[in-house]
Amino acid sequence: MRMKLQWVVIGVLAMLLAACGGLPLRGTGDLGLVVERASGHVTLVNTSSRSAYARIGGLGDLSHASVVYSRDGRYAYVFGRDGGLTQVDLLRERIVHRVMQAGNSIGGAVSADGTLVAAQNYVPGGVKVFDAKSLALLADLPATYGNG
Repeated sequence: MRMKLQWVVIGVLAMLLAACGGLPLRGTGDLGLVVERASGHVTLVNTSSRSAYARIGGLGDLSHASVVYSRDGRYAYVFGRDGGLTQVDLLRERIVHRVMQAGNSIGGAVSADGTLVAAQNYVPGGVKVFDAKSLALLADLPATYGNG
């Protein structure tokens, strides 16, 4: 009887390990980000428990930053005053990619299918479109007015 119970426990543990190892990390919608404008940091928060769980620096000038989230809630895209676009992994608590894409950013958006990130910029005016996974530039749509 004791030997049978040991095999059952081993089998259950093996199934749990196999299930955990094959699942990709996914956001939950409970996670968020607070921009610390003066310090250039962000604090990651769990909105259900109302607690901070990580602090990340190196995001540049965040004095007029804005944030959008990936469709699955795993990533935050931070648009900084200095024109930086930073992808933050809320589950792994780190910066994934950061690109200096303009001189001064207004904000941005994620496409409906989650594959694109668009950044709107003051300087130079216009919109730049990036791959949501790699932040590779896909399109540069300048805004011109007047005689230019």
